[in-house]
Amino acid sequence: MILLGSFLHRDELDDLLGRALEDRFTAADARRLKVIVNLNAYAARTWSDAFATELFQALHGVELACSPATCKSALKDLIVANPPVHNRRVDELLTRYAQFPEDFYRETPYDGMIFTTDDPPRYGGSRRIKRVRRIAEKSARRLVDYMYDQIRQRADELASERARRLGIPKDQLITPVEEMAAEFTHAERRVLKSIREHLFVAAMPHFHIDDVVGIRVLADADLAERFDAWLGDRPDLSVVDEKRFSGDFVGRNMVLAYRLPLDRLRRAVPTGEHADRLISRGVAPDQATLEAEYLRFVDGAEGHVRFEVLLIDYEQLLESEIGRSMHEAHVLDQRENQVYKGRLATNVEALMNWLFAFALSPCTSFDELPIRMRGTYLPDYFDRIHRRLYELPHGQHGLTM
Repeated sequence: MILLGSFLHRDELDDLLGRALEDRFTAADARRLKVIVNLNAYAARTWSDAFATELFQALHGVELACSPATCKSALKDLIVANPPVHNRRVDELLTRYAQFPEDFYRETPYDGMIFTTDDPPRYGGSRRIKRVRRIAEKSARRLVDYMYDQIRQRADELASERARRLGIPKDQLITPVEEMAAEFTHAERRVLKSIREHLFVAAMPHFHIDDVVGIRVLADADLAERFDAWLGDRPDLSVVDEKRFSGDFVGRNMVLAYRLPLDRLRRAVPTGEHADRLISRGVAPDQATLEAEYLRFVDGAEGHVRFEVLLIDYEQLLESEIGRSMHEAHVLDQRENQVYKGRLATNVEALMNWLFAFALSPCTSFDELPIRMRGTYLPDYFDRIHRRLYELPHGQHGLTM
């Protein structure tokens, strides 16, 4: 299933999502999902902010100023201000952004911390946490791609069976479009049957999603060398994967495994507005219970997390925010170009979105999962079940579908 690398309880969350997919989800699972998603979100912000602050201080020799950002406009505006280099392409992008800022998805929600150098203030790097909706979307996309592959394999098996009955090689088989569609539908039902009989998840590989937390470093060649030296001196860090991108997007991307400072996390018990938010979402009824829940959560952590670090120069940074590799345009392309859009794809996407939305809502329980793989639904239904997560009568904390 799905392993979210930046979460402290990856295996348990993976099991919960698998149980939901196969309609084996219980009231106790619902409670645990809420605890895991919310406390992981809090813990990820805690350890990643401390880590990023330490990283940028090591690279620049001083502690960089930092500020939170909730919207991409704050990030994009800072990046175009006081550019450290100029050339024809850089100036073209800066001019376009100044003339038509509304073309650049400035209102995109963003959960980030931006680090700036002084005199004049310039972007030095950032830490961002993938929003829960994007985590759900990416998880669903991995599952849908796998399901589509399984459906294609089963459809291919059906075609091979038909070729054997006709006594001809499969590559000589001529299939009318209607029969191909019928075989695909039959193959889809075979996959659905394996889900219904609780055989599908056990046979699935694990899909790692390691970019829930991402740190981006604006780095020239000298700073990149300094980063490598710093990384080599850190026994609590190891490189899991590394890629150097070229083409529309150019940069050096690494997945790092980080041995968590659990003692520091234990001392970071949520208080104030953080505690209020967690209590309002039903993680715990009061501060004392929340503290005990949080300490149990940290004590049960898997011990290490995985996240991405991207080293990028200024021109490529501009391309990624307002140029040819703009992230928001890439997200839209992924959504529009999904190959398989059948019943299973629709239901997996809706289920993942709903589960994570439930975790963030004030609703703490439900009678049964509102989305099943075997069901057929209109978008109106999905809208309704999301609204109902927040349409609770005063004093009621359950959901009856």
